[in-house]
Amino acid sequence: MQEDALIDALADALPGCAAIRLAPDGRIIHWTEAAQRILGHAEATALGQHVGILYAPEQAAAGQPWRDLEQARRRGRLVLESSICRQDGSCFWAQSTILPQPEPEAGFALLLRDLTEQRRAIDALEATRRELEERVTELTALRRQQRGAGEARFRQVVEAAPNAMVMINAAGLIEMVNAQAERVFGYPRAEMLGQPVEMLVPARYRHHHPGLRGAFMSDPRSRPMGAGRDLHGLRKDGSEFPVEIGLNPIETEDGPMVLSAILDLSARVQLEALLRQAQKMEAVGRLTAGVAHDFNNLLQAMIGSLEMLKDRVQSDPKSEELVEASIDAALRGARLTHHLLAFSRKQVLRPSRIEIAGLLRRTVSMLERTLGPNIRIRAEEEQGGLHAFADAAQLEACILNLSINARDAMPQGGTLTIRAQGCHIGPEAATETLPAGDYALLAVEDTGSGIPPELLDKIFEPFFTTKGVGEGSGLGLPMVLGYARQSGGDVRVTSQPGQGTRVELFLPRSASVDLDRAADRQAAPVQPAQGRVLLVDDAPAVLQTLGAFLSGAGYQVVRVGSGDEALRLVVAGAKLDCVVTDYAMPGMSGVDLLRRIETLRPELPGLIVTGYPGVENLSDLPPHIQILRKPFLRAELLRRVRALVTEGRLALRPPGG
Repeated sequence: MQEDALIDALADALPGCAAIRLAPDGRIIHWTEAAQRILGHAEATALGQHVGILYAPEQAAAGQPWRDLEQARRRGRLVLESSICRQDGSCFWAQSTILPQPEPEAGFALLLRDLTEQRRAIDALEATRRELEERVTELTALRRQQRGAGEARFRQVVEAAPNAMVMINAAGLIEMVNAQAERVFGYPRAEMLGQPVEMLVPARYRHHHPGLRGAFMSDPRSRPMGAGRDLHGLRKDGSEFPVEIGLNPIETEDGPMVLSAILDLSARVQLEALLRQAQKMEAVGRLTAGVAHDFNNLLQAMIGSLEMLKDRVQSDPKSEELVEASIDAALRGARLTHHLLAFSRKQVLRPSRIEIAGLLRRTVSMLERTLGPNIRIRAEEEQGGLHAFADAAQLEACILNLSINARDAMPQGGTLTIRAQGCHIGPEAATETLPAGDYALLAVEDTGSGIPPELLDKIFEPFFTTKGVGEGSGLGLPMVLGYARQSGGDVRVTSQPGQGTRVELFLPRSASVDLDRAADRQAAPVQPAQGRVLLVDDAPAVLQTLGAFLSGAGYQVVRVGSGDEALRLVVAGAKLDCVVTDYAMPGMSGVDLLRRIETLRPELPGLIVTGYPGVENLSDLPPHIQILRKPFLRAELLRRVRALVTEGRLALRPPGG
């Protein structure tokens, strides 16, 4: 599953973390390498076990695992710190985050974070605090005689602490910070000393802070700050970040102080957000993949029937126009399915070497007819030729989507600029989703209304749209992002309200080479089709339309409704030149049928037609067995069958014949 792979990648990205997926009843259904490394259980022994194997025996016997899962389901999330047991019986302190998964599984994602090092740091901090108290006591006893030496020792200990350390006096003014505090908050030390500690607190929390500080001073004891609350720090650049804060009272000659140890939680929060997004993408992807097969079969029957109807109304221009409009609507339905599959990254791409300049000229020509006269279109291409390795049809769809979004952002008209150029991403600019390397960059710019900053983080969410009801599906940008990342690239968006938006689409660049001008050659005249085709499909409507396509082209067609019936004909020695079969059928699938036929008639070519978005176990098929994705037009089916029949006859021709 895509989500399992993403969970593995996330777990590997953060040391000391393991992600585990659980069934609704608490059984382990996915076990990562990180989980095996941290917990010691091999995947084969862990799968199927109840999560209670990670609890102490007395906790498991008391029903604690079941209570934790139930609490997580009720609250929507459960975060707790407890002792986790390894396979060898040893235990360690860990933070467990239990996230219920949405339907249809309704299971759980369990994120374990080893707190051993953090506990050691806390213990070290506690030891440091005790040592500091001892030093302060010594300083008080020795007074001014050893004050200089003791203060230097105190500062050395604070400076060496692994967490950000901030010490404030009773008035809330910062007396001391360490180097880690400078790195975490982004301020130079000199800008923090003597300032109110509220400068490090987001504005919306500042009015609460003096009261909380006064409450601590009235009962000074070491404890975490704001137990049960979400705490945030404020950096110099204005960005906020989640924190955990430990408070420690310190008695000094200058009066009581508070030493705060601050831990940045940004990495953990980001991991939880990525995990939730992965669950959302998986849910939409499963829903889409589940209906795509049936929907594509329906579209195939509609398109096939409409193409045959078009042949009969050629003498009636108005009727022919209506049929053309119906075919176009059915093809738009197929594109909508592709958009959903692209978002969930379950579509099957057909990457090839694309000449960007030619594709851009074709697309701009189409856009000039589509966008209307009040949109001025500018296309700028890199000199010397630019090529990319990607799916050309999906790239055209992406440019069309981005251009339509740009048009909608310029209701009074404006300029749409499409730029194509080469781009090198160096190590300093690389990200997890866009590695260093050479890319073909397509930038779509408009002079429209722009996107508000608060919405930029939402534009790639499925079904999110700022357009009115019925004016946008909210799938255009998610489709572009899914296509780019599935192709090995990425998308970046910059926008200024009132000035316009720039969307950058990065695709792997392909080296430029001289190509034969095949288009200048005269194509050989098409001969009438000849041959006997075995057509296999369990959907009567599809069987009827595909059979009519083939017989209308001149083939003799034998129609059967199951793989078993087709196999009996082959075993009986039926004279055949090609087999066209559906992939998913009750009983024997199309792949199983062709594999059985291959053992009997290895020279007989086959074509698998399928409405599934992604089909497993098709990568190892022999060359004379090909795949055609539904829905398709008649011309594509006839082209593929003609090529297979021709290649099959050439294979049977004796050497030198």
